[in-house]
Amino acid sequence: MTALPSPFQAPRPALPFAALLAVLCVLLLAGCWVPERYMARVRIEPDGSYTAYAEGTAVHPDTWRAMRRVQAEARSGALKDDALKKAKEEALAPLLKDLEPLRKDKRFDALQSIGDGRVRFSVSGTWKMDRDLLVFSELTTPLAYAVGEDGTLRVRVKDAVHGRGARALGLATEGNLAVTLAEGVEVLEHNAQRVPGSPLGSYRWSIGPGSVEPPYLKLRLPAPPAHEQSAAPTPAPGQQKKLAHH
Repeated sequence: MTALPSPFQAPRPALPFAALLAVLCVLLLAGCWVPERYMARVRIEPDGSYTAYAEGTAVHPDTWRAMRRVQAEARSGALKDDALKKAKEEALAPLLKDLEPLRKDKRFDALQSIGDGRVRFSVSGTWKMDRDLLVFSELTTPLAYAVGEDGTLRVRVKDAVHGRGARALGLATEGNLAVTLAEGVEVLEHNAQRVPGSPLGSYRWSIGPGSVEPPYLKLRLPAPPAHEQSAAPTPAPGQQKKLAHH
């Protein structure tokens, strides 16, 4: 993989739904692609905004299965020369079709087929956690979170561990995840394997076939500025916070 750039110095706008669904499979998403190997970095700011960067490889399930069939027929001698070439091209066609519209988006640093149903990618985006929501889990974002009665946030990195899609294809998901917190963000609980050794350090997870529990952090963010607090409407008695869970 290429060296990690500096996406946190100049955050890019959030990626559109179609792009995220197709490529940000490390941070997390389900659907047309299955994460295989990845490296992901997340930085959370005091106001709840965060920047995420990911690079790695993902598998296109239909193309992966089709290529396995082609390879089996080639080993048996059923496909040779031109017939084998044509079968490979037909197997790769769905993957290449799905990549065409994404290659036009300049926010992808890299996006290419590597020939056997896999794609190599690097991509970044910015989002913001809404503390007025009780529970939030959307396909278009890499983090899911729940807000406690005391205002704390339990933040989970979605689809970071070995999932059903990978098991169905006989693949093992392997990842390296680091979450960095800006000054003022307090960690109350976590399941990280390594903790920061300095204020500029990160909470780190190494994901492998035996990983079961998604990476999570329980955070307390600084109170919003006074002008934002006064602008927020006061819930009526018995009124609950909103849910966003799709």
